[in-house]
Amino acid sequence: MADKKMYYAFEDPFGTTMEFQATSLRQAMVIKKKRAEAIGKPKEAFELTSIRKKPIQSE
Repeated sequence: MADKKMYYAFEDPFGTTMEFQATSLRQAMVIKKKRAEAIGKPKEAFELTSIRKKPIQSE
């Protein structure tokens, strides 16, 4: 699994979602923390909802 990136999706109880690419769950947790801080929400508010190979397609 040499540098295989996956898409990690997180959601808070209010329906705010974030999805991004990371090489590991550990890296995804660090990115989640930074993004949550950037929007002024605690990182604990976001739960992991999915890990997939391709991003969710918006219609």
